[in-house]
Amino acid sequence: MGVKISKVLSSMLVAGMFILPGSQSAFASEKTYFLTSKALLTFCQSKLPLEDGICQGYLAGIADSIYSGHQSDFVSICIPKGINSANLKTLFVEYATDYPEYFERPADGLFTDALSYKFAC
Repeated sequence: MGVKISKVLSSMLVAGMFILPGSQSAFASEKTYFLTSKALLTFCQSKLPLEDGICQGYLAGIADSIYSGHQSDFVSICIPKGINSANLKTLFVEYATDYPEYFERPADGLFTDALSYKFAC
């Protein structure tokens, strides 16, 4: 099964390959993170399909990371069947807008808090 990528998206991906490696070393030396909660909220509130995809993909990745055991020593969640990435997006937007004081925190932390609040075991 082949996946077709638009010329614009493929150009963005190629450009990202050249831009991100240089910025990663700068980020690593400053001990910072890649995405703040405010930046993720901006993606999640966007009407643009690409930004919506970034939002939903990021959130699904965090949830999967918890379930796969990478974060299971720190948080325990029980997401019921039928919850999808669009539901995760709604949860994050509602939770994040209630806690603007955490906008500069890493996005994964605020979303993990939202998951723990909504889907505690």
